[in-house]
Amino acid sequence: MFLIDDLLLAPLSGLKFIVGQIHEMVEKELNDESVIKQELLELQMRLELEEISEEAFKEHEAELFARLRAVKERQLEQMQEVHTAESSSVVVETQVGQ
Repeated sequence: MFLIDDLLLAPLSGLKFIVGQIHEMVEKELNDESVIKQELLELQMRLELEEISEEAFKEHEAELFARLRAVKERQLEQMQEVHTAESSSVVVETQVGQ
């Protein structure tokens, strides 16, 4: 019975795995500062090689800096969640008089 269940659910399990992998890749791309910084460098190079106009450069640059700010804000929020007063505690153990 379990073998039949496994065979019937195998396509769903495979699809769930693929969707999970895609989600991880998207999250990494959206939250990785180095990807955004690399895009900024490429954008600067395209401007210098006159592949794009100054207006297009400014527009794309503003979008990339907005993404970079959003990543920084998410990182700060995550750090604040970890370092709240409720979750942080200090334990001091001492030995008195021996």
